[in-house]
Parts: sequence; structure tokens; C-alpha cells
Amino acid sequence: MDKRRTIAFKLNPDVNQTDKIVCDTLDSIPQGERSRLNRAALTAGLALYRQDPRAPFLLCELLTKETTFSDIVNILRSLFPKEMADFNSSTITQPSSQQEQRSDEET
Repeated sequence: MDKRRTIAFKLNPDVNQTDKIVCDTLDSIPQGERSRLNRAALTAGLALYRQDPRAPFLLCELLTKETTFSDIVNILRSLFPKEMADFNSSTITQPSSQQEQRSDEET
């Protein structure tokens, strides 16, 4: 018996801004990599869900084109204050690849 599972859902980029960001991101990724990203994103969301069921929903709802790594860390810090106590907000910066990408987009 085949125990593989197909997961399907629809995104509505015309109505939901987060769905538009997801669609735009997926469109920018080579087709052969999209399935891997979809699987990784689902798995990462479920990993967060197992820690706190609110986490993936908050990250999803607060995602915009301007969302920074620092924004994400602050959301996680609000959900997991004890676990995130070791992080110093003044030292949190975007990964260099994202900084370079943003500066390329601005020029």
C-alpha cells in the first residue's frame, strides 16, 4: 500500500497579500526546486506549530514585502521569551544575502 500523501491547497493572490508574496516567490524559483521548497516550508511551519500553534499563523499573517529577519525574530521572541532570551536584539541583522538582494532591488 502506498503511504505517500498528496497535499493540495489554493492560494488567492488577488485577495490575500500574503498569498501574492508566496506566489511571486514561487514564480521566481526554478520549477524543479518548487516542490522541495513547498515541502520544506510546510515542514518548517509544522515544526513551529509543534512548539506553539500560534507561531506559523502569526508569521503568515504578518508577512509583507518589507518583513525583515529582525521582524521575524521579534515575533518569535514574543512567543518564546524564555527560549529567545539569549538573542540580543541589537545584534540581529539580516543575512548578508538578503541585504545584498535588497540593495540590488533598490538601485
